[in-house]
Formats: sequence, structure tokens, C-alpha cells
Amino acid sequence: MEPRFHQGDAVVHADDDIYRCRANLRSWADGGPTGGPTPQPARPEQWAGRLHFDSDTDAETVLYADTLHLVVGDSTGTFLVEDLERPTATLTIRGHGPAPF
Repeated sequence: MEPRFHQGDAVVHADDDIYRCRANLRSWADGGPTGGPTPQPARPEQWAGRLHFDSDTDAETVLYADTLHLVVGDSTGTFLVEDLERPTATLTIRGHGPAPF
């Protein structure tokens, strides 16, 4: 599977609140069926990226939320936050399940 990208607007649902952000995301799938005596199954799609918020307060609130969903257009995905860059209000995330783009 070729990598896919999304650069643009997104919405984060963090617990019961909604936060708008700019997303820079990438999805990919490693491996796949191969020839030879022991074929390897395809790995599931993975996705990750960065979310930029207008304020550090919004980014920090998302960081500490219990339930996170990222909405891109009509699609939704779940993710975990890996890091917060405070001066730029940017979260580095890793998605779970199918990418929402």
C-alpha cells in the first residue's frame, strides 16, 4: 500500500470538548504477502502525524484527555498523544485502527 497523506483542517473530540486544529498526517502499511516458503501476512495500516492548535492550553487539554477522536471530513479515528511541543502548541500523535483520511 502506498503511503497516504493529509495536510489540512481537522477536529479533535477530547472527552466532551471539541478542538479545531491543523493536521499533518501520514498512513502506511508495512509488509505484505511475499513469495517463498513462508509467506508473511500484511500488517495493518498504521498512521501518525502532528496536530497544531491555536493555543498551548488547547493542546495541553487534548494531551490529558481520556478519550480522543480525530475527525477529518466525514471520517473518525482514534489516537494517542506521544509528545507536546509547548512553544508551538503541536502534538505528535500515533493513530489506532484505520486512518481517518
